[in-house]
Parts: sequence; structure tokens; C-alpha cells
Amino acid sequence: MKSLLYIAGLLLAITGNAQVPDTLTLDVCHDLAVKNYPLTKQYALLDSRKDIQIRSLNTQYLPQVQMNGQASYQSDVTKVEVIIPDIVLPPPIDVTITPTQPETPDLSKDQYKISLDVYQMIYDGGITARQKVIESLNMEIDKQKITVDLYSLKCNVSDVYFNILLLQENEKLLHVMKDKIGEKIKELESAVKFGVVLESEKDVLLAEQLKVEQQITEVRETRRASVEALGELMAVELADDITLNLPNPGIHTPEFQNLRPEITLFDLQKNRIDASKRVITAKWTPRFSGFGQVGYGRPALNFLNNDFDDFYIVGARMSWELWNWNKNKKEKQVLDIQTGILDTQKEAFDRNIRVAAKHDLADIRKYETLIRDDQKIIVLREKIVATASVQLNNGVITSTDYITRLSDATQARIAMQTHHIQLIRSRVNYLETIGNL
Repeated sequence: MKSLLYIAGLLLAITGNAQVPDTLTLDVCHDLAVKNYPLTKQYALLDSRKDIQIRSLNTQYLPQVQMNGQASYQSDVTKVEVIIPDIVLPPPIDVTITPTQPETPDLSKDQYKISLDVYQMIYDGGITARQKVIESLNMEIDKQKITVDLYSLKCNVSDVYFNILLLQENEKLLHVMKDKIGEKIKELESAVKFGVVLESEKDVLLAEQLKVEQQITEVRETRRASVEALGELMAVELADDITLNLPNPGIHTPEFQNLRPEITLFDLQKNRIDASKRVITAKWTPRFSGFGQVGYGRPALNFLNNDFDDFYIVGARMSWELWNWNKNKKEKQVLDIQTGILDTQKEAFDRNIRVAAKHDLADIRKYETLIRDDQKIIVLREKIVATASVQLNNGVITSTDYITRLSDATQARIAMQTHHIQLIRSRVNYLETIGNL
């Protein structure tokens, strides 16, 4: 609960343009880096794009209305010529029938037509429904790609974070060494005053103190540059003297489980291929639609009528592709090959993650062993420094000898602290490797 309140306060401080707290944790840095990263904005954009594309696909179930017009002139028109043969009546009846030819209208060679055509999809074999699934999967794939990029961002934040921690701890230990030299200088003042120790021995300590101050300055400036880099990744302004807490992640390794976001990306891409195959299958099914046409023109439906007239047509249509030279089969074969490619990529990625995870676990064991040895070394070095301090006060050894022993003890502490941070980094590395960050 305390950590949640801390994070909430941190976010409130940042959004309110207030001063960032003096202490940060790795989780807070991860959260702020992801929150302020430009790619994060694409999640909402991808949702909007999918909604628009789905609405566009839904229009295929709505009536399609089209206005058409046409004017033409043709070289000839339909003509009807009816020839009635002569009819011979019996002789007693003196009647003569003159053969006649019925009159046919002269059709115009210029023709005009304007119409309103309506098309209504009744059943498209499920193609549109399957295309909606593909659009949804496209959105999920694009989102997962962003998640993969954000995961890499968090790993970069961890690298900078632990580099700052190393510099932070080194600076602390250098200050401790500087303070010890200062204490020893004060101790030697009386010894120099009474002639037990030469003045030059005190000067050696003063020179070494200045040297340590230079090292502190170098470490501080390097740390400042790293803090600026961390602030850029988080998109916030960090104080130069900000303190980073050392995390304490727990490691549980009963059985390897790859939780990396890339695995989900592989699975989504395979799902999209399966959905594409279902669209190809749907193309084999019959499609039914209704249509209607209302128009006005010359000629209308009665092409022997040379006057302008209105007309309409309504009906239903079935479309069924019975043969396309195995085009659908070939398209499915291509998709099967793509599935095989994804399977091999996923298998190779999983194997690489397993190898990296074993390497991280080996590093954890290595640093645990080194720390146990460091603790023994520090005990011995501190005894040596204590003895050297007494010897220097009595004029048995020189300041240079004392500085050498003090430096060795300080380096031993720096080594142990470095190994401790590297141990924590190895644990975080393991969590990053398996995708449990």
C-alpha cells in the first residue's frame, strides 16, 4: 500500500509540474518510461483505426445505391419485317385480297437512359465476418509489436539504472575513504608536532586526499550524465543528486517458462494466417444478393416503343465460383509455408531465451560466490588497515604504505558492493530474459 501511494504521489508530482522526489525505484522508472514513451499513444490510435475499418466492412451489408446515365448513337436499329403470302380464295367467291405489310415504328438510333441501381448483399459466404476477425488480429499484432518495443525500453532503463547505482555506491565508498584519510591527517598533526612523524608523511596523505576528491568528481560527473540519460528515457527532469533504491527481486526457477512478449506476437501472427485461410475457404461458398433498378429512357424495356418511358427491374442473384484453376489451393499452400516459417522463428527464439536464461542463472551463482569471498577479504583488509594505522602513528611505516593498505581495503569494499549490484542486476536480467519483468 505504501508503494502504491508513493507511485501515485510521484505521478501526481510530475503531472503537476512539481519537483520529482529525491528517491526513485526501478519499477517507478519503468512505469514512467512506458507512460511517457511516444509509441504508447499508438494504442488508442490503433483502436480507432480498427473501429473505422470494422464500420467500413459493415457497409457491405448495407444497400449499395448507384446512379447511372447513358446516351448513345448506333448505326442501326432493330427492324421487323412481316411478309404475308398471297391468299387464293375459292373461285365462286370473287374476292381479291391485296397482300399488305403491317406498319412498324421507325426506331431512333439515338438512345438515352438514366437509372437508379440498388444492390443488397444477402449472404456473402461469411467473407465479411472473417475479414473483421483479420482486422481485429491486425490491431492486436500492431499493439503487441508496440509492447515488444516497450519491453526493450524497460530493459534499456534497467541498464542505465544499474549503471547509476554502481556509480552511486562507488561515490559513497570514495567519500568514506576520503573521510578516513582526513581523520588520519588529524591524528598525524600531533605526531608531526612532536617530531614522531615527518611533515612529508602528512603531505602524502593530503595529496592522496586530493586524488580521492578527483575520483569523486569524475564519478559524480559520469553519474550526472547517466542521470540525464535516465531522465530522457523517462521524459522527466531528474535532479543530479537523485537517489536510486536498489531493488530486491525474487527468483523462482521451478520450471522454465518463456513469457516474453515476442511469443505472444508469434501466436497472433499464426492466428492471422489461420483467419486468412478461412477467408479463402469462404470464397468457395455461394453468395446471394438482391438487386433493383428504376429508370427512365428511350427505349425502355420495350425496345419497340420509340417513346420515352419509365421502367423498373427487381430480382435476386446467386454467384458461385466453381473453378479457379486451384488458385485458392495455392494461396493456402503459401499460408502454410508462412506458418512453418513462424514456427521455426518461434522455436529459435525460445531456444535462444533458454540459453540466455541459463547464462543469467550462472551469473547469479557466480556473484553469490564472489560476495562470500569479498566478505572474507574485507575482514582481512580491515585488520591490515587497523594495524597500518597504529604503525603509521608510531612511525613504523610511511604514509604511502598506509595509503596502499587503505586503498586496498576500499577497493575490496567497492568490489563487494559492485558484485552485490551485479548480483541484483543478474536477477533482473533473468526476469527480463524470461519476460517476467
